[in-house]
Amino acid sequence: MQVAAHAVTEALRAVSGPIFAATWIEQRQARQLVVHVSSVAGRRQLKSTIVNVLKNIGVDNATVRFHATADLMSPRSLEGLITKIAAGEIAYDPTESLTRAKALVEASHAVRASLGERLRGLFYAPQLRTYYVTLEPSRVIAGDKVKVAELAGIEQAVIAAATSAFAGQELPAIRVGFGLPATSLVAVDHKSVAQSETGFARFVKRYWKPVTVAALFGLGATGAARADDPAVAAPNLKLTGQFGEVIDDYAWNVQGQFTAPLGERFGVAIEGGGGSIDGHEFYGAGGHLFTRNPDSYLLGLFGGYAEMGDFNIDVARVGAEAEIYLSAITISATAGYQFSSALGDGAFGSLDLRWYVTNNFYISAGGQIDDNDRKSVTAATEWQPGFAALPGLAFNARGAWGEDDYQSVMGGMTYYFGDDASLKDRHRKYDPDSALLQLFQSVQQEQQRLCTQYGC
Repeated sequence: MQVAAHAVTEALRAVSGPIFAATWIEQRQARQLVVHVSSVAGRRQLKSTIVNVLKNIGVDNATVRFHATADLMSPRSLEGLITKIAAGEIAYDPTESLTRAKALVEASHAVRASLGERLRGLFYAPQLRTYYVTLEPSRVIAGDKVKVAELAGIEQAVIAAATSAFAGQELPAIRVGFGLPATSLVAVDHKSVAQSETGFARFVKRYWKPVTVAALFGLGATGAARADDPAVAAPNLKLTGQFGEVIDDYAWNVQGQFTAPLGERFGVAIEGGGGSIDGHEFYGAGGHLFTRNPDSYLLGLFGGYAEMGDFNIDVARVGAEAEIYLSAITISATAGYQFSSALGDGAFGSLDLRWYVTNNFYISAGGQIDDNDRKSVTAATEWQPGFAALPGLAFNARGAWGEDDYQSVMGGMTYYFGDDASLKDRHRKYDPDSALLQLFQSVQQEQQRLCTQYGC
């Protein structure tokens, strides 16, 4: 009898116990469901409960295997973990840890077959959610020059292997290079486990920890439930500089934002910045207070103030912000009230749709409107290339078009200080979106209206 996958999932999810996986295996021409459980007291009763629950949905051939924490920590690579626990078809994986690990191992087999002697090792950094492909320098560097064309082909081969193995799942960030970060690492396949005491091997052994395989992939003592990540992974700072044209005049702006956690569930951000359009200066400041589950949403309050002294324009805003996180899509919205002697008081709102083409590149489109019927549309993009020497460097571009022939096309750079992370993780686990950009845009639009009406 073929039992539906969702039936197994619902049955095991209802059991009160640390079940972290279940796999189908072929044994003596029969299909058997193996349920993997972290070792706890009362194993006999728990085993009986699991077997009976499965019989109720038609699974008559089931066995329960208990794993001591030390056993879960013992594999020296993800391939060893998969061989030990998930060699067959995965039937239940509440944290999707085994599914991701299995995809990484499959991708690594394809990468190793493709690169051959050019490959030094394959590693995963769980805290950074990044897959590192380290190369043998002597095979890719000729004299003091990197074989750029060959390196580009290697990157394409790695991305193709990962895309095929993950088959629609969210890809980890991918780094191809000659070194590794100073963070906890897991060897992905058997051949990447360091065997000799070379300098590279000593580096790997320093940062490789068996607990990474078990705990950071969600296979700890409680296994079945993974705690949500904090609202802010760590205190962080970002600085942005842009230049371009606003209303056919040369313009530039700079902006900085510091974000810090308030306990596990809340975060606070403070930002400030300024700029100039054809010599007319503007500046502003803002702040955010928010709660966030980095896997699904952000909800918060924000406020900000901006002004341009030469035109006696000022605007203050208070409101609420929300972000919804889907796999590769972020939906952002704001709504609130603005106070301005120049623009008038009234409500405002905005909506933005962001698509992460990869974990380090996105494109977005959106718009905003206020009570005075000022409308505008925006388009933006950002790319973090992942330079080894400057891991937090990203390039961006933003365009906006609105009433009274207002248009703005700006481009520049952002540097994210703090932990190494993918661009998507920086946006979802570290700093929230700036509130100042919309304020600056409103000030610029009012300047354009005044210039159109009275001349500049």
